[in-house]
Amino acid sequence: MEFAKQLKKLRTDKSLSQEDIAQKIHVTRQAVSRWEAGSSVPDLETAVQLAAFFDVSLDWLVLNKQLADNITNQDILNAVNELRDDIDDLSDDIDDLDDVGVGFSDNRKSFGSFLEDNWFLIIVMCVLVYMGFHGGISSWNGKFF
Repeated sequence: MEFAKQLKKLRTDKSLSQEDIAQKIHVTRQAVSRWEAGSSVPDLETAVQLAAFFDVSLDWLVLNKQLADNITNQDILNAVNELRDDIDDLSDDIDDLDDVGVGFSDNRKSFGSFLEDNWFLIIVMCVLVYMGFHGGISSWNGKFF
């Protein structure tokens, strides 16, 4: 029954009609209505299409896992952009310290420049650490690529 509730919530949150969903995944409006009523469920291939259409994981759609477990590509992109902004801000702060004589000496590369030059590596490292704390790549179920 969780699937029926999840599907209806996703559809209504996006202000879509049952007909809109039916057209996107090539089924009838009546099929979508039956799924939302809980009188039937889609086959696995169609459920996967629905999850992809709504950009949610299949386990969240079917099992109603917590939304916090449902990390999307957009969530990762937002986190990467936030990290990049934070690194830029930190780099600027460190460069300001260098300008007033606090920080690295002139014969060494400034830490701010190091951050600017290696921001991607730092973000990858942060993602890998995050994965280690949240079950690793296998728990992500291919949601990111």
